[in-house]
Amino acid sequence: MNDDRSVQEGKGIIIYYSLTYREWSEETQKELRSLTRESVSGDELFLRKLVDATRLHDKLWAHTSNESEDYTEHSVYVTEFTGERAKPYGASITDLVLASEGSYTSTFSAVYWVWHEPAFRSMEHREGSVFTLELAQRLLDHFTVLNGTTYEFIYSVLDPQLKKVHLFVREVDL
Repeated sequence: MNDDRSVQEGKGIIIYYSLTYREWSEETQKELRSLTRESVSGDELFLRKLVDATRLHDKLWAHTSNESEDYTEHSVYVTEFTGERAKPYGASITDLVLASEGSYTSTFSAVYWVWHEPAFRSMEHREGSVFTLELAQRLLDHFTVLNGTTYEFIYSVLDPQLKKVHLFVREVDL
Protein backbone atom coordinates (compact mmCIF):
# COMPACT_ATOMS: atom_id res chain seq x y z
CA MET A 1 0.00 0.00 0.00
CA ASN A 2 1.33 3.46 -0.91
CA ASP A 3 1.49 6.20 1.67
CA ASP A 4 0.04 9.63 0.86
CA ARG A 5 3.42 10.96 -0.41
CA SER A 6 4.31 8.36 -3.02
CA VAL A 7 3.04 6.77 -6.17
CA GLN A 8 4.15 3.43 -7.57
CA GLU A 9 5.48 4.08 -11.05
CA GLY A 10 7.08 1.35 -13.11
CA LYS A 11 9.86 -0.24 -11.11
CA GLY A 12 10.50 2.66 -8.73
CA ILE A 13 8.67 4.74 -6.23
CA ILE A 14 8.45 8.49 -6.66
CA ILE A 15 8.05 10.37 -3.40
CA TYR A 16 6.14 13.65 -3.50
CA TYR A 17 6.73 16.51 -1.10
CA SER A 18 4.61 19.44 -0.09
CA LEU A 19 6.15 22.74 -1.22
CA THR A 20 4.78 26.14 -0.23
CA TYR A 21 5.96 29.46 -1.64
CA ARG A 22 5.73 32.10 1.10
CA GLU A 23 6.03 35.84 0.59
CA TRP A 24 8.60 37.29 2.99
CA SER A 25 8.95 40.87 4.17
CA GLU A 26 12.56 41.97 4.52
CA GLU A 27 11.30 45.06 6.34
CA THR A 28 9.39 43.27 9.11
CA GLN A 29 11.30 39.97 8.89
CA LYS A 30 7.98 38.11 8.79
CA GLU A 31 5.98 35.96 6.43
CA LEU A 32 3.25 37.99 4.73
CA ARG A 33 1.23 35.25 3.06
CA SER A 34 1.30 31.90 1.34
CA LEU A 35 1.41 32.29 -2.45
CA THR A 36 0.91 28.70 -3.54
CA ARG A 37 1.19 25.15 -2.25
CA GLU A 38 2.12 22.27 -4.54
CA SER A 39 3.06 18.62 -4.45
CA VAL A 40 6.36 17.95 -6.24
CA SER A 41 8.78 15.06 -6.71
CA GLY A 42 12.09 15.03 -4.88
CA ASP A 43 14.01 15.91 -8.06
CA GLU A 44 11.70 18.83 -8.80
CA LEU A 45 11.94 20.00 -5.17
CA PHE A 46 15.74 20.08 -5.54
CA LEU A 47 15.43 22.11 -8.76
CA ARG A 48 12.89 24.55 -7.28
CA LYS A 49 15.09 25.26 -4.25
CA LEU A 50 18.20 25.86 -6.37
CA VAL A 51 16.91 28.49 -8.80
CA ASP A 52 17.33 32.17 -7.96
CA ALA A 53 13.72 33.13 -8.74
CA THR A 54 10.36 31.66 -9.72
CA ARG A 55 7.53 32.94 -11.89
CA LEU A 56 4.22 32.63 -10.02
CA HIS A 57 0.91 34.22 -10.97
CA ASP A 58 2.60 36.19 -13.82
CA LYS A 59 5.07 37.80 -11.42
CA LEU A 60 8.72 37.14 -10.71
CA TRP A 61 9.63 36.23 -7.15
CA ALA A 62 13.24 36.26 -5.94
CA HIS A 63 14.17 33.50 -3.52
CA THR A 64 15.46 34.65 -0.15
CA SER A 65 15.69 31.30 1.67
CA ASN A 66 14.11 27.89 2.02
CA GLU A 67 13.46 25.42 4.81
CA SER A 68 11.92 22.07 5.61
CA GLU A 69 9.90 20.76 8.52
CA ASP A 70 10.42 17.10 9.34
CA TYR A 71 11.95 16.76 5.84
CA THR A 72 8.47 16.53 4.28
CA GLU A 73 6.96 20.02 4.48
CA HIS A 74 9.09 22.41 2.44
CA SER A 75 8.95 26.19 2.03
CA VAL A 76 10.62 28.66 -0.30
CA TYR A 77 10.57 32.23 0.98
CA VAL A 78 10.33 34.86 -1.73
CA THR A 79 10.11 38.60 -2.26
CA GLU A 80 8.87 40.40 -5.32
CA PHE A 81 11.68 40.50 -7.90
CA THR A 82 12.80 44.08 -8.43
CA GLY A 83 16.07 43.36 -10.18
CA GLU A 84 18.08 44.93 -7.34
CA ARG A 85 19.87 41.68 -6.55
CA ALA A 86 20.59 41.08 -10.23
CA LYS A 87 21.90 44.49 -11.32
CA PRO A 88 22.50 45.40 -14.16
CA TYR A 89 20.57 42.42 -15.52
CA GLY A 90 17.26 42.71 -13.66
CA ALA A 91 15.09 44.56 -16.19
CA SER A 92 16.17 42.28 -19.03
CA ILE A 93 15.51 39.15 -16.95
CA THR A 94 12.03 40.37 -16.02
CA ASP A 95 11.11 41.30 -19.60
CA LEU A 96 12.25 37.98 -21.08
CA VAL A 97 10.71 35.67 -18.48
CA LEU A 98 7.34 37.44 -18.37
CA ALA A 99 7.17 37.49 -22.19
CA SER A 100 7.95 33.78 -22.41
CA GLU A 101 5.20 31.68 -23.89
CA GLY A 102 4.61 28.03 -24.53
CA SER A 103 2.17 25.21 -24.19
CA TYR A 104 1.99 22.47 -21.60
CA THR A 105 4.79 19.92 -21.66
CA SER A 106 5.33 16.98 -19.36
CA THR A 107 9.08 17.58 -18.97
CA PHE A 108 11.28 20.58 -18.24
CA SER A 109 13.38 22.40 -20.80
CA ALA A 110 16.33 24.77 -20.45
CA VAL A 111 16.34 28.13 -22.18
CA TYR A 112 19.70 29.89 -22.37
CA TRP A 113 20.06 33.67 -22.59
CA VAL A 114 23.46 35.29 -23.15
CA TRP A 115 24.32 38.82 -22.00
CA HIS A 116 24.98 41.38 -24.76
CA GLU A 117 24.87 44.70 -22.97
CA PRO A 118 22.33 46.21 -22.36
CA ALA A 119 20.15 43.07 -22.57
CA PHE A 120 20.11 39.30 -22.83
CA ARG A 121 19.61 37.62 -26.19
CA SER A 122 18.45 34.15 -26.99
CA MET A 123 21.30 31.69 -27.44
CA GLU A 124 21.63 29.30 -30.31
CA HIS A 125 22.05 26.53 -27.72
CA ARG A 126 18.61 25.18 -26.86
CA GLU A 127 17.62 22.07 -25.05
CA GLY A 128 14.31 20.35 -25.34
CA SER A 129 13.32 17.80 -22.78
CA VAL A 130 15.80 17.56 -19.89
CA PHE A 131 15.61 15.41 -16.77
CA THR A 132 14.75 17.49 -13.72
CA LEU A 133 17.74 16.27 -11.74
CA GLU A 134 20.05 17.05 -14.69
CA LEU A 135 18.81 20.65 -14.72
CA ALA A 136 19.30 20.91 -10.97
CA GLN A 137 22.87 19.66 -11.32
CA ARG A 138 23.58 22.43 -13.86
CA LEU A 139 22.49 25.02 -11.32
CA LEU A 140 25.31 23.86 -9.05
CA ASP A 141 27.91 24.93 -11.64
CA HIS A 142 29.35 28.44 -11.82
CA PHE A 143 30.57 27.94 -15.40
CA THR A 144 29.68 25.82 -18.42
CA VAL A 145 31.38 25.28 -21.77
CA LEU A 146 29.06 25.12 -24.78
CA ASN A 147 30.43 24.62 -28.30
CA GLY A 148 33.91 25.60 -27.11
CA THR A 149 32.82 28.87 -25.44
CA THR A 150 32.92 29.34 -21.66
CA TYR A 151 29.91 30.96 -19.98
CA GLU A 152 29.37 32.07 -16.41
CA PHE A 153 25.94 31.49 -14.89
CA ILE A 154 24.46 34.80 -13.73
CA TYR A 155 20.86 34.04 -12.74
CA SER A 156 18.23 31.31 -13.05
CA VAL A 157 14.45 31.54 -13.12
CA LEU A 158 11.96 28.68 -12.98
CA ASP A 159 8.63 28.95 -14.75
CA PRO A 160 6.73 25.96 -13.32
CA GLN A 161 3.63 26.47 -15.51
CA LEU A 162 5.62 26.37 -18.76
CA LYS A 163 8.14 23.87 -17.32
CA LYS A 164 11.06 26.06 -18.34
CA VAL A 165 14.24 26.99 -16.55
CA HIS A 166 15.67 30.24 -17.87
CA LEU A 167 19.46 30.21 -17.55
CA PHE A 168 21.07 33.64 -17.87
CA VAL A 169 24.77 33.53 -18.74
CA ARG A 170 27.58 35.75 -19.94
CA GLU A 171 30.58 34.80 -22.03
CA VAL A 172 33.87 34.78 -20.14
CA ASP A 173 37.47 34.32 -21.20
CA LEU A 174 39.16 31.94 -18.77
